[in-house]
Amino acid sequence: MVVVLDIGNTNIHLGLYEGETLVKHLVYPLSEKATEHKMRKAINDRKLEGVAIASVVPSLTPRYIQFFKKQLSLSPLLISPDVDCHLTFGYHKPHQLGVDRIATAAGGLARYKRDLVIINFGTATTLDIIFKNGRYPGGIITPGVETAMNALARRTALLKEVPLRKPIHLIGRSTEECIQSGIFNGTIALVRGLIQMIRKKYKKRFLCIATGGWSTLMAAHIPEITRVDPDLCLYGILKIYYYNV
Repeated sequence: MVVVLDIGNTNIHLGLYEGETLVKHLVYPLSEKATEHKMRKAINDRKLEGVAIASVVPSLTPRYIQFFKKQLSLSPLLISPDVDCHLTFGYHKPHQLGVDRIATAAGGLARYKRDLVIINFGTATTLDIIFKNGRYPGGIITPGVETAMNALARRTALLKEVPLRKPIHLIGRSTEECIQSGIFNGTIALVRGLIQMIRKKYKKRFLCIATGGWSTLMAAHIPEITRVDPDLCLYGILKIYYYNV
């Protein structure tokens, strides 16, 4: 069994894989104080062969490396452009590319073997382009739906945080409805427009896949997206582990 860890800006995702089957997927908020204790309980008495970590929070990475070394006597594989990802990077400085995006691209290529646009609805909304030959030319980053909502609440004196859900009306009739429509419908229009621009630029249809915490909600309203794959990053971490170990 292989443990894969995706340390993000909001949550830590832990996946337990038997071969390529995801046996367990656990989510720990970054604010959680007993994460290591809960992880230890989740993987207790399991026969583990290895660990792979993708972290976009450098301050936390050493903590979890030490956790796996001390608790399980395993040295984690760290996802980076320096390991074999089966990708060719067109990024000017690949080390500035988020390793979660690298893992998601590797997972998408391995699973679908198509020209892809992967839309990750998380803390940021990202669009990454991957060609079926493994070439990764780059992508697009915009604020995520929750990030945009929180930014409005923080930066304006009269606007408060509101729950994100599909608005009843396009034109809001209260401040809460206006914010919900702006964030929800604005994200839909943004992503649809960017997909169309990418297809026009490369003259390819691309298979569009949604992943990330808000993917199920948002993808249902974006007809260009035909697949929702919420565990794609974990799967990509696993594949990179196998490529290297």
